This record gives sequence, structure tokens and C-alpha cells, in this order.
Amino acid sequence: MIVLAGVALGIVFWPGGSGKTANTAGTSATPQESPVETASESPTVASSGAELTQQAREVDALLSDMTTTRSDLGTVVTDGCRTDGLERIRDRRQEQLSKARALDVGALDSGTELKDALVRALQASVESNQRYLDAAPGCPSDDDVADVNQRASDAKNEFVRYWRPVAEKAGLPSRSSDTI
Repeated sequence: MIVLAGVALGIVFWPGGSGKTANTAGTSATPQESPVETASESPTVASSGAELTQQAREVDALLSDMTTTRSDLGTVVTDGCRTDGLERIRDRRQEQLSKARALDVGALDSGTELKDALVRALQASVESNQRYLDAAPGCPSDDDVADVNQRASDAKNEFVRYWRPVAEKAGLPSRSSDTI
């Protein structure tokens, strides 16, 4: 955690790496004003970097949980789509959807779009899980879930496009749409 915080601070304070640093350097303030401006902006910049890292970690933790659920779903399907397993998967996905809706992403680049795509992916996943449950015991045909699975895939692909630069800034895995 300390290393990630150090990396985040390094990114924020690296010369030219922050819009605020460039703006401060570009102002026509007198030398007496510059230290005051820099001192007042530094806590804001540092807390923004820490806030970005914290918010990105919360998203990443949800993605890890989603990856586990996806793997568990594969096992449930391989085992013949038993109702109890499908209910467990659906319930976990509903919890993940609630967590996604509650995420604070204000410090993340394209945070609103990122969150919206993640919520749509989870909504479609919950709907897909319900269709599996509706067919249980046994699994639905591919045609029965193709449309909702495509919506989930499209939203995941969109999410990953927003997530990659955020993950890179925060030093977290970039992920792929096939794993979340």
C-alpha cells in the first residue's frame, strides 16, 4: 500500500505530470506569491492523487469479486446449472451491482462513464443469471441468453477502455472484458 501511494504521489508530482503544476508555473505571479500558491495547491494535488488511488482500489476490489463470481458461474454451468448454485451467483451479482452503484468515482478520469458502463455490465449479468435460473434445473440455450450476454460484453468492453488508463495511474491490473 505504501509503495502504491508512493507511485501515485510520484505521478502527481512528476514535472509536467499535473495540470495544476503547469498552470502554476505558467502564471505571472510575483516570486513572493508563488510559494503561497504552490503551498496551498500541494495538499489539494496530493489528496487528489490519494483519492484517485483509493477510488481505483475500490473499483479493483469489485472487479476481483466479479472475476471470482464469473469463475464460479463457469463451475455451476459445468455442473448442470443447479438452482442453488445459480441463486448464489445471482445474489452475489446483485450485491456487486449495489456496490457498483455506490462507488465514488469523482477522482477517476471519465469516472462517471466508467461507473455507468460497470453498472450496465452488472445489470445485464444479473439479468442473464435470472434467465439461467428461469431455465433451471438445467441450463438455458445459448439463444435464450445471447442478447443479454452481448449487452454485458459490450458494457464490459466499454468499461475496460475507461479502466485501463485509471488502472495504469493507480498501479493496478488493467483487466480484460473476458475476466470480469
